[in-house]
Amino acid sequence: MTSWTDMMCKMFMLFSILLLRIDFSFGAWRYSNNMNDEDFFTISDRVFLRYTQDDFVEWLYPESCSLNNKSSPMGIMTCMTDGLKRVKPLVTGEEEDTRFLYIKDSVFSFAWYAVMPTQRNSTGTFLKTVRMWIFAPEKAAASEIDNKALQPTTLSRYLTKQFFNLGQYPEITLASRETIQGNFHEDGYWEADVPGNRKYYSFFINAQPINFQHRFIISSQYTFFWLEEERPYSGQEVSLRLAPGSYMALLRGTCKSYRSILLTQLGCYFTQDGFRSYVELKVEPGLVPVPPEGYFTVEQSAVLEDGILFLINGTLYWRDMHQRTLTSHPRLSLKSVKGMYQRTSCVNYYPLQDMELGTLLAWEDHRLLMGSDPFEGSQSRYFQPLLALPPDTTILTASFGSQPVTLACLVINTSPGSPSQPSLLIYNLVDKVWKTSTFLTKFKEGEHPVGPFHMHFLESAMNALLLWNDHTIIYSFRNNNDWGELLLTNGNNVNVASGGEKIHQVILDEKWNMLVKMENNMLYYCKVGMPELVSLHAWRRPNTSNVIYLNQKDQFIPIVQTPDGELHKQMYPLLMETQSSMHMTHHSCPFITFKNSMTALAYYMDKGDTITIWAQIVYREGQGVYVMLLTNNKHLLVIYQRSHSKMMPEVGTINTTITISQKVDYENVERYSDLIEQTTGVMTLELLPNQIGNTCTMLANRVSHIHVGCPPKRHIRVARPWGMTCEMNTLKNYTIPRDVLGNHSKDFLREDLVVEYDWEKFGCLLKLHYSTEFNPHLDLYDGNTFIKSVDANYIIWEIFGRNDYSFNETMRQMNCLSEAQTWTSKLTGGKSPETAWGPENYRSCFTVVPDQLGDLDQPYEILNRSSGNYLTFSQVDSAIYVFRVKILDPNYSFCDLTAVFAVQTFGISRPKYEYLTVYVALIFAFLSLCILGYSYCRYVQIFRKVLAARKMKDE
Repeated sequence: MTSWTDMMCKMFMLFSILLLRIDFSFGAWRYSNNMNDEDFFTISDRVFLRYTQDDFVEWLYPESCSLNNKSSPMGIMTCMTDGLKRVKPLVTGEEEDTRFLYIKDSVFSFAWYAVMPTQRNSTGTFLKTVRMWIFAPEKAAASEIDNKALQPTTLSRYLTKQFFNLGQYPEITLASRETIQGNFHEDGYWEADVPGNRKYYSFFINAQPINFQHRFIISSQYTFFWLEEERPYSGQEVSLRLAPGSYMALLRGTCKSYRSILLTQLGCYFTQDGFRSYVELKVEPGLVPVPPEGYFTVEQSAVLEDGILFLINGTLYWRDMHQRTLTSHPRLSLKSVKGMYQRTSCVNYYPLQDMELGTLLAWEDHRLLMGSDPFEGSQSRYFQPLLALPPDTTILTASFGSQPVTLACLVINTSPGSPSQPSLLIYNLVDKVWKTSTFLTKFKEGEHPVGPFHMHFLESAMNALLLWNDHTIIYSFRNNNDWGELLLTNGNNVNVASGGEKIHQVILDEKWNMLVKMENNMLYYCKVGMPELVSLHAWRRPNTSNVIYLNQKDQFIPIVQTPDGELHKQMYPLLMETQSSMHMTHHSCPFITFKNSMTALAYYMDKGDTITIWAQIVYREGQGVYVMLLTNNKHLLVIYQRSHSKMMPEVGTINTTITISQKVDYENVERYSDLIEQTTGVMTLELLPNQIGNTCTMLANRVSHIHVGCPPKRHIRVARPWGMTCEMNTLKNYTIPRDVLGNHSKDFLREDLVVEYDWEKFGCLLKLHYSTEFNPHLDLYDGNTFIKSVDANYIIWEIFGRNDYSFNETMRQMNCLSEAQTWTSKLTGGKSPETAWGPENYRSCFTVVPDQLGDLDQPYEILNRSSGNYLTFSQVDSAIYVFRVKILDPNYSFCDLTAVFAVQTFGISRPKYEYLTVYVALIFAFLSLCILGYSYCRYVQIFRKVLAARKMKDE
């Protein structure tokens, strides 16, 4: 029986390999350009045509173009005019697709070239040098096309110097939006030093628009990788494969999509540079028994920061990137795992970073759990439980939600007699509440889809969902206000249109392009939000083993596997293919252009802040297009939207201004902390046209998250007076006399206090004359970026308890209407200055309190930049004060804004004869003692002589 099974398996594998060889040797006709970039399908640029079937006769192409050899299946076409060009191969067999290739008359004929030839350390910070020059893609050397050139060619050096003479300077824009300027070298290139992760760099090269011979340079994006050298396998490792008959599966890393894993029937392949290179991933079996077929059959996988999780026969196994051993890790306590879902987009930008957003979902029949990235950590268990269902309710699939803090779970009740319709549950990680969506309730009994299901939420201010099984795709947008099934123009779904084939992949990029790939390689396209799919031209023949990869530039890259396991890739020109497929059809875009100023993924709003965002849409007359604003958590902010329309012949423009402000009064509230909790959080904002079409060009920056609360790295600094120098580390310690120390603590100091001066904490001393009327000026910063000068009320205290300073104004002089708060009234019950007084209990003295006028002749101990109140220092002795300042205004900031600074007074001089009296008294006392001593000695001497004389007389 075993031998028969082995023989059948071998025959099946042989048949599969033979089929792959046959299919790989043929292919639908394709095209490309020299740069493998859609921006360079332009006039005078070569278009490479390729047809690999044996029945080729000749190419059909327009008269406005020329072909080097129309009878060759590998033709090179050049067009001298712009527009759609009808191209197809004439064959003796089944007729091939006709494509309409759009050739542009572009002013961009040059591109930026970048390479990182060397690396060096500078001032302790790791830097890499980027070398840049300008080249003409059509006349570029092969080394420049392959990005292997380290020096510009003669032509590139000439172009670069010409642009430099015209005033050209490149600017590198990093992913963090930091910009770096380049320095020009006489050898004909610019160089710039960029900091960052030594394993991966991604940046854009931009420059001011300067033309040479009426041609410009197009902006370019570059990615660079530094890979760790893989140690060779010992020969004892075991392969990982998909089950026979399975289609290739591709999984990308969440925040590092260039780290991806490809699962096939021939092996498991791993890349760390977006499939520029790859290795077959094998495992050392360790304690895991090797199956009889000699390899592990993988069901699913997940790429984490420090390793890979494999789902094998319902059990999760861990493979470390360095150890390579397949282990049933004790932290993976799941059994009978039914599925996994890895977050498809990075959420590191999301403003709520103090909570675990999760990277991976895994589920059993009745339990849903969430894990994070990386795997190794301090937690005893990797997966944290989120949902436990009764035995008669089963989890079908799960996914992360439209907002980073949400996730969803599709469940079904399996008890006898219960409806077979699944339910969609949505969970919020902030509220920790599960809610049932109304999405699937819209389907009538018997019309709802059946599994197995796949689910993907689109990033949106409102829930936007794609749900598909093997045969159909269902969509739900704007919290189920727009829903239905994705169908083709003739009303068929993708299963019927593809001849009964199953859905293999649903791929989406950041600009709302959605590509549906069937198992027979038929492709369908639509813009997210459109209910109608478009059938695209065949790019690969049926049964060719391939999968589509979305790279760092948001390009669709088909990856083909040969029978011997090698991987080949080529860019898929999505824009050209969709334009060709929709030529002469009803598909159109209701607007001409749409743009907005919402460039940041996350905004931070403090108390009283305002953000203004604009959007502009240009449309054809009669379309009824306008800018649509979608939000959630509306209660957090006040939104005012104003639109201005301008009509011209056949074209209209709508300019929309959106003002978002935080307007809550926190003064004199009883429950300050409760109000803060109610009015802080994240509001998601989405801007898009109310109508779109499959031919529209959409923006990637359509969603932003506005964090209402304390912005990260926000703090205050005491402004240093202009011209005052800082002499660091010139003071080690100083002494505070005990008679100027307050008695705020239980331990009364009976001796002087010696303070060790902490330069790192206290900063430079502000050296002031003792008579200076000092009012500290505060500045607000985000990190090292100056925001504004602080104009709010603040309090100040000496952190070591020194009290020989005062305030010059009284409450009466400040025009208080009631007694103001003071340190004496606040420091009761053993409270510390840090917690006794702040925005949460501040009460203004400029409001009338009936029957509570109080004593207004007390010092007013609250400062403000614009008030006449200031500090006065000791008039007796020069001293050092270390102050802590704290913002007191409850309407100024969500942050606890405090700062420490030190003041050293000088200028108190002692009178010239101040100590003369003391010295004279001491000298007089000393002389008196000497005289008394001498007199005593003389008296004793005389007394002894008298006694001696009297004794001699008596004798």
